Amino acid sequence: MKLIGLKKEGNRGLVQFHGCHLRCGYCTHLHHPSFQLPVAEVVAELSDPMVEEVYLGGAEPTVQRRELEELMRHLSSMGKRLVLKTDGADPEFLQRVAPLVELFVIEVKWPLDDVQGYSLMAGMSPERTARYLDSLRETLSSLKGRRIRVWIRVIPGLVNRDHISRIGKQVEGLATEAHLYQFLSNPENDAPFMGIDAAGPGRDEMMAMAKALRAHVPRVVVLGSDFRQEL
Repeated sequence: MKLIGLKKEGNRGLVQFHGCHLRCGYCTHLHHPSFQLPVAEVVAELSDPMVEEVYLGGAEPTVQRRELEELMRHLSSMGKRLVLKTDGADPEFLQRVAPLVELFVIEVKWPLDDVQGYSLMAGMSPERTARYLDSLRETLSSLKGRRIRVWIRVIPGLVNRDHISRIGKQVEGLATEAHLYQFLSNPENDAPFMGIDAAGPGRDEMMAMAKALRAHVPRVVVLGSDFRQEL
């Protein structure tokens, strides 16, 4: 497997995969140095009985679907709870491994009916973005009834309350929870984008967006550089 990170933190393991279907201009993970490890070595590292949950993320795990599935089946057989972060570009694979997954984390960057806007966020041509959005909508629909956390990166000056409300309506009945994340509040997650180089929006605006989203999603968590609040 080609990875950009592997570590244990208390009762949690974190596996970060290299590669992604998207080319988001603010993504830091696309530029991290990578290293190769066989699946067996990753399994051995996470076999510690203290590790109860494993987060599979990175850039995008499903780019390496064969190795990912092998790893997931090994970890599941050991009784580990699996959290899979994905861009949703591979609905067939995600539906197949769904019984192994405790929680799906799917980032929604922009309203799903706006190809041009999503193209800007994802760093791809409108044609490629349209195909991706078809796959993402299929993923969300096919995983209905599973635990799905929608993750929304709020970039000030780009993502506004109207966008958040539209996303909420589009994932209503599908997402079981949502995290609203303040852009640049964690330098490990973001790089400056389109001239935006400071954390934002502020807490009040983030909370107003969270209330709009809470009308459509049962649980909303707001994450900022110096605040965390649940609605």
